[in-house]
Amino acid sequence: MQTDVNYFNSKDAAKMLGVNVSSIKRWTDEGKLECIKTAGGHRKFILQHLASFLENHKKDNSRVNLFPLENETDLLISHYILKGNFEYLQNFVLEKAFECKREKVQQVLNGLYLGQYPLHEIYDNLLTPIFYKIGNLWEEGKISVIQEHFASQTISDCLIRLQGIIKIPNEKIGKAMCLNFATDLHDIVLKMVDHILEVRGFNVLYAGSNTPLFEIEKIFENFNPDRVYISSTIVLDEEMIQKEFDKLCKICADFGSEIYIGGMGFNILKYDESIIKKKLETFEETFTF
Repeated sequence: MQTDVNYFNSKDAAKMLGVNVSSIKRWTDEGKLECIKTAGGHRKFILQHLASFLENHKKDNSRVNLFPLENETDLLISHYILKGNFEYLQNFVLEKAFECKREKVQQVLNGLYLGQYPLHEIYDNLLTPIFYKIGNLWEEGKISVIQEHFASQTISDCLIRLQGIIKIPNEKIGKAMCLNFATDLHDIVLKMVDHILEVRGFNVLYAGSNTPLFEIEKIFENFNPDRVYISSTIVLDEEMIQKEFDKLCKICADFGSEIYIGGMGFNILKYDESIIKKKLETFEETFTF
């Protein structure tokens, strides 16, 4: 990938290597870390300086706070995470998803989260555009169905692993249920909603894809959710899904559960706006409503 990165100052280098600025200064004074000194005595670094240091002085390098640094690509990803350059990160993650390189996709997701980016920002600015790009490539016939599945599943697997490091508050503010319809196999978006709700402090019951709604009333009786989030990506049988949705709306009304909906499927399904709390268009809305 082409990059417009030129020079880094000592503070940038410290962040990328996961150390403090004094370590950067010490390493340059000792000759371990090459740099360019300006006329004013300031240290400037290029990517090759930092990559050479990693290669030649691995024992002196602590693990970066975002992820392990092993090569020049890792340094570049660390830099773009710190700078919040989502455009570059989108292209990188998309490329690695098609290559089924989970460790690289995981590296970016973990790095952004540990770098204090809110989940909704990661999902809105990184993953949502990537899924649109994958879908567009498939529709244009530039990738096969199996390639689409491999890329999407790679990201899905990394999302599940990300959940293992997400900090969940002990104090709960409510109960939420996340549902797909019976024939909807796309649950990645719903899983991201699940993550955000957990971070907010909701106790979440997550059903996932292809959810059978048989005897769903019993689940409501046992869990008694304050909120129900329904995702619909593709509507294959409009009449059947409409009946399922109407049934869910009635059950939610009976139990006093707020209804939140999202996904392209709701551009087809009919619903009474007065009984829907919010039609979510972004993950930020999941965080704020």
